[in-house]
Amino acid sequence: MSTRAHWPRTSAAALAAAALVIVAACQPPRLPEPTVRLPESVQVRVAGHIETIGLDDYVLGSVLAEVTPLNQPPAAVARIYEVQAVLARTYDVGHLGKHRAEGFDVCDSTHCQLYDPGRIKTSRFAADARDAVRRTSGLVLTYQGRLAEGLYHADCGGYTASADEVWGGDPVPYLIAAPDKAADVQHRQWRWTVSMNDLRAALNTNPRAEVGRTLDRVDIVDHDPGGHAARVAVIGEHMHELRGEEFRTIVDQALGPKAIQSTLFTITREKSGLIFTGAGFGHGVGLCQVGAAALARNGAALDQILQHYFPGVMVKNAAVAH
Repeated sequence: MSTRAHWPRTSAAALAAAALVIVAACQPPRLPEPTVRLPESVQVRVAGHIETIGLDDYVLGSVLAEVTPLNQPPAAVARIYEVQAVLARTYDVGHLGKHRAEGFDVCDSTHCQLYDPGRIKTSRFAADARDAVRRTSGLVLTYQGRLAEGLYHADCGGYTASADEVWGGDPVPYLIAAPDKAADVQHRQWRWTVSMNDLRAALNTNPRAEVGRTLDRVDIVDHDPGGHAARVAVIGEHMHELRGEEFRTIVDQALGPKAIQSTLFTITREKSGLIFTGAGFGHGVGLCQVGAAALARNGAALDQILQHYFPGVMVKNAAVAH
């Protein structure tokens, strides 16, 4: 747009004001950020029965089921439950209708996130959790104005994993692989031994991993930047290459959740089978609960802890839909 028209003589101030109007007129309209709306209640399948539960009552039952902050100072307990409350609320709102075909929103298991209303009556941390839910009421994680994925796990083993490496798909800017440098944190170390026959039987429960009548080798094909097994090859009568988390999930569904506890592992062959030696517990994406607890003990604020694990994400107060 040209400003070299034959304008009448006027003051410098007037010319500056006119230029500002012209520049503003050339800008695209500023669109309002999308509004995140919170439901008043959520449909939850609890112990096989579908119940309608107020949103923050659900959040309370979830945080108590997901976190037990033993041996933590009172200030850290308060902060840990605040963090978990924001995550639980964000996850629930972002996954409403996950089980719509079955007539409810979310379940009470790890398929969604844990929810146990009995803990509200029995946990010695119930009052702490209730206060944290009240203080954070309405708060959710957002990214560029939209609800974020508030994913979390028990222990990253010292390095978080990126969502695209774990599950595929496009990279998510705030779910990245990064070292967890929280001070004063001890990550879980684990070791699991399994016979080739038992592992073969576990793999044969899933068509994606079925090796048939023999299992000769299990090899880590590739690692992510933090050392997690990104891809695993299973070689027998049939051969498959799986994502590390897919391999872990298939084995754990057959042999229990304490079998392969994370994808941060090495494999050693011995006569009786394979030895998996690893660190951490869970998928490794998003917030590491062990690391977050260490940050809370060191005095980090709610926003600091969440932005440490979700870079670029904001904590915002969302509106309740009526």
